Amino acid sequence: METATYDPTGLIAGDYPVTSRSVTIESGQGVLARGTVLGRKSLGSATSAAKSGGNTGNGTFVLDATTPVLPGAKAGVYTLRCIATETHGGTFRFTDPDGFLLGDFKIPAGAGNSVTVDNDIKGVIADGATDFAVADGFDITVAAGAGKYVKAVAAAGDGSAKPVAILGDDVDATSADRAAPAYFSGEFAAGKMSFGAGHDADSVDAAFRDVAAPLFVRKLA
Repeated sequence: METATYDPTGLIAGDYPVTSRSVTIESGQGVLARGTVLGRKSLGSATSAAKSGGNTGNGTFVLDATTPVLPGAKAGVYTLRCIATETHGGTFRFTDPDGFLLGDFKIPAGAGNSVTVDNDIKGVIADGATDFAVADGFDITVAAGAGKYVKAVAAAGDGSAKPVAILGDDVDATSADRAAPAYFSGEFAAGKMSFGAGHDADSVDAAFRDVAAPLFVRKLA
């Protein structure tokens, strides 16, 4: 740990204790400048399967082809379970890996109808020729990510949407993973930081308030 009172680059904006450690910047990030706000890729791909033992109904749940994992998702198993039935319809309860209710999603009655699930996970529950029964359902598994760091982009669905650190030195990760120092506590000047799409000084400062280590954004005149 170092306590910084002077930084010729102007990134470190106060005397709050600064801590840093080496992280892996993921290949393909290109050239990132000191002060880039980083997120960690904590989530991997998502897969879906009918619940253990199978279903009575032959409807389907299909993950979205473009954005199956949304910002805010967790690693682990999400569950969709039918809690109410009707002819060519039904209501499904959606819970996250910690058992928290994310919502109830109802397929409107009618052959071939469907409903989109869009909370942490995105996909479509569709009616089949054989109606769903109560307790039918699907398990959606979100794998853990590799834990590498990238520029935090607000729309990312791999866990890196949340800012957690600030890059401490310029790095070129165009074609290979690179080790680089990153700050995990301290006070930093907004004007010397580089924000990913969808983030600004306000959103990053708000996100930093939710991380374990104290990180602060100072807006200097």
